[in-house]
Amino acid sequence: MLGRNIQRFYVASGLALCVLAMGLFFDLSSACGVDRLKVDVQGETRTLRGRLITSGDPNTLLLLHEDNRLQKISGSDVLGRESDESGFEFDSRDKVIKSLRNEFGSDFNMHQTAHYIICFNTVPEYAKWVGALLERLHRAYYAYWGKRRGDLQAVSKPLVVVVHKNQISFKKHVEGDLGASSEFIPGYYSQESNRINLYDLSRLTERQEKMISQGSRPGSPAQQIGRVLDHPTAERNVATIVHEGTHQLCFNSGMIRRLSYTSLWLSEGMAIYFETPDLNHATGWTAVGRVNQYNLRYFRYLVQNGQLLELKALLSSDEVFRSSETVRAAYAQSWALNYFLQKTRPEQYRSFVKMQRLHVPLSEVSEDHRLSMFISVFGSGLSQLEDEFLNYMKQLR
Repeated sequence: MLGRNIQRFYVASGLALCVLAMGLFFDLSSACGVDRLKVDVQGETRTLRGRLITSGDPNTLLLLHEDNRLQKISGSDVLGRESDESGFEFDSRDKVIKSLRNEFGSDFNMHQTAHYIICFNTVPEYAKWVGALLERLHRAYYAYWGKRRGDLQAVSKPLVVVVHKNQISFKKHVEGDLGASSEFIPGYYSQESNRINLYDLSRLTERQEKMISQGSRPGSPAQQIGRVLDHPTAERNVATIVHEGTHQLCFNSGMIRRLSYTSLWLSEGMAIYFETPDLNHATGWTAVGRVNQYNLRYFRYLVQNGQLLELKALLSSDEVFRSSETVRAAYAQSWALNYFLQKTRPEQYRSFVKMQRLHVPLSEVSEDHRLSMFISVFGSGLSQLEDEFLNYMKQLR
């Protein structure tokens, strides 16, 4: 799931913008200076420091902070702006960790890997397993798109993942982002904070605390993770971690620009394409593009009951993801469509994904333009493509 706000943002005319050609992602070399904004916050004047990022709305600024947050600022709240050439740099790993400790307090610990900082209040073994799983995904992600000429950029700064021991801890920290929906969501990637937030569906920490109180030992790390992968929630637990990890990689490798227009059928379907667990493996996941049986079963249910969404509706609008009556179908059908296109039209699929990099952050695109983008790559015969799609999925096992 992507946490995102569909609004539009603006950079005042005359700003010097530092973005890579075609907007792959933010170029923050020393050639880019620092912007300082004086902002009115409920009657109090505050100074904000970062880099103003190009956008499309004439009423709002978008500021990239050194901790990799993207902040939306109403133009009417900006009292003044200064720029200098001191050079914009992301926070160091040590500074990120210090900031996380200040934010989450002593109940949370840190686990570091080559590409991630895991902030956690679970047992250490669970956090280490999440880190190992995400590193496996990182390698597979770059290998997969490298073979398909994805033209990705390396992630140069550590990615932050916050792992909670249970839903109570999760809701306490994310209700500001998710509101009441935090009751139903086990994890999400936020394009604004650039973090993954999730909780352990298996509740390993609580189960092991009970074991210890009863005089038992939790066992070796392998035994502890075995309890996670043997739990009834294992499939969804692994899928959630890999799904949100895929979102985070897409938005940090230059595949898709953060807070820019991307159809949910593409971004969510691609994440599901990557997520399929392998519970027979020690990490719970092995490879990209395995058949996702969870979504295949539901897709077939939709076909058998005549409840498939109209292809044109899925391609041209995200509304089917926002309705409780169609959201489950939208996810299953998006996975199926991504699977079909990647397997049968890989070159066109790659070209379509690259087109997404051209979008200005949070600039809305009309339904007609969404559809015309798809047709420009995959052809105008939607009925023929849909027939081929359904026939292909009938044969899939």
